[in-house]
Parts: sequence; structure tokens; C-alpha cells
Amino acid sequence: MTRHPPLTLSRRQLCIGFAASSSLFLTGTGTANAADIRFDESWEHLTFRRLIPNVFQPARETLKVVADGSSSILYRMLEPALHGAQKARWTWEVGSSVPPSDLSTLGEDDRNLGMFFVSLDAANADRVRPGTNIRSLMANRSARILMYTWGGNTAPGTIVPSPHAPERLRNLITREAGTGRFTEEVDLAADFPRVFGQPLDRLVAVAVSSNSENTPARVDATVSNLTVS
Repeated sequence: MTRHPPLTLSRRQLCIGFAASSSLFLTGTGTANAADIRFDESWEHLTFRRLIPNVFQPARETLKVVADGSSSILYRMLEPALHGAQKARWTWEVGSSVPPSDLSTLGEDDRNLGMFFVSLDAANADRVRPGTNIRSLMANRSARILMYTWGGNTAPGTIVPSPHAPERLRNLITREAGTGRFTEEVDLAADFPRVFGQPLDRLVAVAVSSNSENTPARVDATVSNLTVS
């Protein structure tokens, strides 16, 4: 999955702080039109102290995710050429699901999958590199992290601030808890203002998470064909 050891943070640190092969096409201004984000060695694994980590198995276009009473995040910094992306598309499938949960409450916030998209202001985004440590990204006050979430106990379209960092990390419920297979096409430029009251600045990172440490339950899932444009 990666040549680097997992990065471990406590949940308290997450609250406080919250180059791959790509098929890329650019306009003359450098704005990304399309890019396939492959699941390869450029992804890093963020684990949490005192929590069992998930099992992530990347295989180019597809990422297999198993969360069995566990929680962790797989993340990737984006190349500067992709910082202007405003849309995303992916397919996700869940074969085994957590039950509905209260994503606004610590100790109850289990989800099948979360697709993270991280925005930074231009000055900070210019300092992001493929090897940027996620600690520094999460500690940046300009960061806004939008998570399209499969799970929770509210209707799709509901905005649920995370109890870990409610001002900067928020769920946008996309699918209710349960099994199935869906392809999502999202407009980041429209959703960031709706969720945070602030525009999307520069898209600097993407991530995938799953949480089943509270139920506990087992999640078997895949994410595939992730693109930004």
C-alpha cells in the first residue's frame, strides 16, 4: 500500500489539528479538466492511538476497505496542477454495513465510508507537496474538510458537523447506512459554500475513511474510479 509507516494521531490531536500516476488534462490556464486518481503507493495511512486500524488494499482503480471494530484514514496529497479541480466522481460499494448512527456525537459516529476533499487557501496550498505530512494540513486553520458520507441516521443532503472538529470537518450525508453500489458525481464548488458558508479555495488532498469502532460492526466496501475535474 505504501512504503512509509502509518502515521498515528490521537483523536484529541485530530480535533486540535485537523505522486501518483494520474491521467491529467489541462487547460491553458492550468485548471484541471480531468484526472484519474489511482490507488497506489502515493497514499498514506493515518491511524489513531488506542484504535484498531482499518485494512486498506489499493489496486490502481479500486480500493478495498475493511473496518472491523476499527477506524483509520487513507489519504493522498494532490499535485498543484489539480488544485483548481471543482468536481469529483467515484463509485462506491458496501457489502456489509454499520447500523444507523449519530455522526454528531463522540462515541457513536460510525460510518461505512467517508470521501474527504480538503480545501486550503492559496497561500497555504502553494506549500503543499506530495510528501506533506497530514499533521500540518490538519493543523492549518484555513483548512476545510468536506466529507461525503455513507452512513449516519439522517436523510441524504443533511449537513452534520463532526464532533472532532465541527468548524472545519463536516459530513454531507450522501447515502444512508445500508448496503448497495452507487456512482456519485459531486460539485465541490457548489457544496463547499453550502456546507461551510465559504467557497472552495484550492483542492489539496483527498482521503477515504471508515469507522466501526463504536458499534462494533464490520464494513466490507470498495471505492473505485475516483476522478477530479
